[in-house]
Amino acid sequence: MTEPNERAGQPGQDPPPPPPIAGPPVQPAQSWPAGQGAQVDPPVQPWVGDHPATPPNRKRRTWLIAAVAAWAALLLVVTYLSVRWDEPTVREQRDIAQAVPVVNRALGELVVAAGPDVAVELSAPRLTQGCRLSLIRDGATLERDVVFRTVEAQERALISRIAQGLPKDYRARSRTSLGTLRADAGEFVGIKGGLTDPGTVKLTTSTGCRPMPAGYAIADPLIGLRIDDEPGRVLVALGVSEHGPVDRTSVPCPGSGWVHTARAVGRGAVSKPLDVTLRPVADAVVVVDQTDRYAYRSGSRSVVVEALDGEIRVAVTESGCAV
Repeated sequence: MTEPNERAGQPGQDPPPPPPIAGPPVQPAQSWPAGQGAQVDPPVQPWVGDHPATPPNRKRRTWLIAAVAAWAALLLVVTYLSVRWDEPTVREQRDIAQAVPVVNRALGELVVAAGPDVAVELSAPRLTQGCRLSLIRDGATLERDVVFRTVEAQERALISRIAQGLPKDYRARSRTSLGTLRADAGEFVGIKGGLTDPGTVKLTTSTGCRPMPAGYAIADPLIGLRIDDEPGRVLVALGVSEHGPVDRTSVPCPGSGWVHTARAVGRGAVSKPLDVTLRPVADAVVVVDQTDRYAYRSGSRSVVVEALDGEIRVAVTESGCAV
């Protein structure tokens, strides 16, 4: 007799388990010889074509060379345009010959700014060579003076008047306490100076160190002027019959006209005091009256006489500037 729990399909019995799901066959674990680990194949490099890839350093170097070449070409173009069209930015770009008109114009402006009540005297140009433009390049400096003589105790007022009378773009600056003046005439030409002796104000225009053209020489453009005879006439009036050659220098006035100074030096002693011989000049404004020095202004003409160390120096200046 069969037991109840052995009968299939009988109530109260558990159903049979489902059959296992079929899958891929399990590979047996691979065994390695004793003392050796698992062997790993090297990674496969991707295929990039028939040619090897350009190294990054070579690409960077190529771009750097191209950038430097482009920058050099740009600098050449800018340099050419600057030299061709731009105004000079340093004095080394203007030689002495190009600076002379600026110096002369500045002297004319100073004469006008000083006014009609002072005696004027232009100095001869001073050209000094040997200054250094660079380690391998020499240059030259041009300087010219204008000397004003006025009544003592009026020197600082004269300096202030000149500073106010110069063109605005000269940016003139005067220091009354020191009796000095500075200004900029443009294109790196400077003006400086001030009180040097009682009744005397000396102002100097200077180009600074610049290139000088080969064979360059400064020459007065005007010849055969009547003023050339005036220093000799004054010396004769003072009892000096012989004198050296007359030296004349000229600068143009602003707008039109010229300023000329003629100088001569004679040897000997004056026969009469300077004021006795020179005072009779009509309408003269005497600005200096000393034993060895006398100066006056008569209209557009200035006369300065100095008797020092056995020499008598005479400077006669004719100003055609409108003051």
